[in-house]
Amino acid sequence: MASGTKGSSTVEGLMGQILIDLRALKLLQEETRRETENQLPQLNTHLTHLSSRVSQMEQRVSDLEDVESRTESTTSQIQSELEDLQLKLDEVENRSRRSNLRFVGVPEGIEAASSVINVISDLINKFVLPDRDRAGGDLSIMRAHRVPFTRSINSKFPRTILVNFRDFRIKEQILPQARTMRVFKSDDKFTFRVFADMSAEAARRRRKYVGLIDSFKRLGAPAGIVQLAKLKVLHKGQAKVFQNVQEGTNFLEFLEKSRRG
Repeated sequence: MASGTKGSSTVEGLMGQILIDLRALKLLQEETRRETENQLPQLNTHLTHLSSRVSQMEQRVSDLEDVESRTESTTSQIQSELEDLQLKLDEVENRSRRSNLRFVGVPEGIEAASSVINVISDLINKFVLPDRDRAGGDLSIMRAHRVPFTRSINSKFPRTILVNFRDFRIKEQILPQARTMRVFKSDDKFTFRVFADMSAEAARRRRKYVGLIDSFKRLGAPAGIVQLAKLKVLHKGQAKVFQNVQEGTNFLEFLEKSRRG
């Protein structure tokens, strides 16, 4: 009996301790619930604030993207307008040079006994246009001088002679002959070349056409440069003129695709 009584007491003691622990756990749970409930409004407020900040930042990013898009559009428009203005300015400059030619390779000092105008007149009459009808009048050379005005002491080559004609039609007679002959040889054993006078921009644009012209010729479409810096292509008996390299490239790609079927 004593042993049974002792075992029963032990069980009751354990049960009592468990009940005490359960009550303590329940109290702790209740305190945690109350603390959580007390903190929820603060957490909700914080979350609302963070959500508002995120929305503001998203709006700012969107606004910045809109500004960047407008800026890129404006920059592109300004760039396009600048290019148009540059082309117009270049066109005006080249028009002012329409009556000019450049003579390259004429030895320095050859004009000492006469004048630059006389030297150029002799070269044109004897070697460039030997069959020209003299009855049509003189060459109407307004000015002729070397450029630059001062020769560099380190230069091994004669300076170019820039010639201006009163009548640009004289220049138009000389230029085709210069393109055909490429190089003229004088009685004094020196060679010279004759080129159109143009702006640096026009010369740069002309150089870009070289590869395109070769490609068109390989396709059986004769091509060349006209009006200083435009590309002319003869295709199926029709002449097409392109304002820039991109337009010419697009047409070349079209022809190549057509050939491939």
